Amino acid sequence: MRFSLEPHVTSPRPVMRLFLLVALAVATLAKKVDDSDCEVCKSVISSIDSMLTAADRKSPDAVEKVMQKYCNAAKLQDKKMCYYMGVGDAESGTAGGVKREISSSLTRGINAKRLCTRLKSKDAQMCELKYEKKIDPHTTNFAKLRVKELRKICDNEGIDTTGLVEKDEYIKKIKTHFNIKDEV
Repeated sequence: MRFSLEPHVTSPRPVMRLFLLVALAVATLAKKVDDSDCEVCKSVISSIDSMLTAADRKSPDAVEKVMQKYCNAAKLQDKKMCYYMGVGDAESGTAGGVKREISSSLTRGINAKRLCTRLKSKDAQMCELKYEKKIDPHTTNFAKLRVKELRKICDNEGIDTTGLVEKDEYIKKIKTHFNIKDEV
């Protein structure tokens, strides 16, 4: 056997191909963004943005008044988002201090998606809020849902659950509410 002291040199082509494949894979993974990522943030900021007039966009203080007006009427997840943004009300107060950053960004015309991405890097909870998934009562298989989920449907629809204990009782009450007939 002969040994060579010279370093082993390989062709640059396989190395380049490998490098290009890795770069392509990284680029593909980076583009896959969840549509529900920052959905509440995007929705709230888009709604506030749509309420702004040209005169409002001239000063952050005017934008903050519109933000306050929106947040006073907000409910559920939108209300929580207002709390995180720093636009609170008398009963809940505020948590964050990004109100001025949002208002000044809106005066400069920055869109909701870009603004929420920027806010996410400063405070991750801005993008953790999600809207509850809506159900279609005519296509949902209630037998596969848990009692907790059935109870939540009843609460959302205003169905009286007093005295209900068994899963079948909840299902029967929900089907009666939505006029769904059992298949025979």
